[in-house]
This record gives sequence, structure tokens and C-alpha cells, in this order.
Amino acid sequence: MSNKQEFDAAGFYSALERAVRARKVTWKEVGVETGVSPTTLTRMGQGRRPDAASLAALSAWAGINPANYVPCRQATHSEQTLERVALLFRQDAQLSDDARQKLEHIVESAYNALKDVPSEAQPKK
Repeated sequence: MSNKQEFDAAGFYSALERAVRARKVTWKEVGVETGVSPTTLTRMGQGRRPDAASLAALSAWAGINPANYVPCRQATHSEQTLERVALLFRQDAQLSDDARQKLEHIVESAYNALKDVPSEAQPKK
């Protein structure tokens, strides 16, 4: 049995693209700011995995945790899911403490109400 876990390069690149759009910079500027070569950025856009140094530099630049793009083999518990969401709210500087608490409560209530509902019973989009 292999202990190797796959890195979701496409998912990481999508997150990186969102950071580039949010910062309103060009890929050339990303390369200059991170020291990552244009060739590496192009290859990543084609689905190739970055080398470790490029991954570290791009992750730091974009504020992306690369561990989020390695699938976890163990089941995710609702507490872990809710804590991840709460962490995102706590890191959002645009939210007041009161707003964060309210959002955490809303998400927790909705999550608990829907987590065990079979998909056919959930409302259609």
C-alpha cells in the first residue's frame, strides 16, 4: 500500500488565480514578486505541479496553505469543517467580532440542519 498522497495542482492553481485577480496584478508581476519563473507559472497553468521552492514562494505570496490541496485519507468530522469556516471568518478583517459570531452561528445552524439530510430531500437549485 502506497503512502503517497496526490497534490491537487489544478485546485492550487485555481486558488492562485483568484489571488492574482483579487490583487489585480499580472502573472509577470507574480513571477517578479515571488522569484518563480514564467516557465513554471505557465506549466502550472497546464496542470503540472510546481517544485517545492516555487510552491513555498507562491503559497506565501498568495496566503494559500498548500496542505489544503492534499486529500485527507481520514473522514472529516463536522467539528473540523465548522472550525475551518470559523477560522476563515476570524481571519476576515472586514468583519466585526459581532458579525463573525453571527456568521459562525448561522453556518453552524445550517450545517447541523442539513448534514444528515439525504440529497434527494434537499431543495433543488
